[in-house]
Amino acid sequence: MGTINDALRGATDSQPDTIVAPWALNLVTHSTNTRLADDLTLVAEHQPPIVITALGSPAPVMETVKGYGGIVIADVVNIKLARKAAALGVDGLACVSSGAGGHTGYLSPFAFISAVREDFDGIITVGGGITDGHGVAGAIAAGADLVYMGTRFLPTVESLAPQEYKQMIVDHGPDDLIVSAGITGTDASWLRPSLIANGLDPDNLVAPTARNYDSKESPDKKWKDIWAAGQGLQTIHAIEPVSQVVDRLEVEYLAAHERFNALGLPTATRS
Repeated sequence: MGTINDALRGATDSQPDTIVAPWALNLVTHSTNTRLADDLTLVAEHQPPIVITALGSPAPVMETVKGYGGIVIADVVNIKLARKAAALGVDGLACVSSGAGGHTGYLSPFAFISAVREDFDGIITVGGGITDGHGVAGAIAAGADLVYMGTRFLPTVESLAPQEYKQMIVDHGPDDLIVSAGITGTDASWLRPSLIANGLDPDNLVAPTARNYDSKESPDKKWKDIWAAGQGLQTIHAIEPVSQVVDRLEVEYLAAHERFNALGLPTATRS
């Protein structure tokens, strides 16, 4: 976090007119994360503009983040959790839907967005299989403000993912994914070849007796070598720079916008 803040300050000091987008910290708030208090101390020190809570209630971070004027967005996988987070006063909800990579949801993104929009007027982010600008346009049209795109940016030159991970995403499609709680205790979308490479049978995974998301766990814990992906990987065909991905997303989004506009609106006939 210190590195990010220093780099951004350096950019604005040298070019005062530079527009700096807000950055976000993803924080596991599950009760098994025994490092959470220490994490929050660092959050208070470095003040990330956005804190995204995952795998637990946003309640533990609210006082700290809101205290310095930050925004809290809660990852949620169902409507019940969305309502609980909204009641706590979060600024936004990240609706993790069916098709998302890693820890995933099961609701259609369209159903999820419309249900949440009925009684929540904050920021709605949606994730789940979105890897092109057409998907971004569809999510915005459905009522979302922002989208999650994780899998799309894994196989980029700048990504810190292992090269083998990047290539596995390029080489495989949604038929090569399996959703299972057998690794972390929570349903997640995994690449079958990755499971097999780690000596696991994708069709016979046994969930742990208890979930554990402790940040103090050893970094060489076996499941960290098992790779996740979302359902949109079919349209990813190469490892390329982020700039090229973003440029293509813009072209696709604008094409979707033009397609929508070309439909026109029917003229009502009045008697």
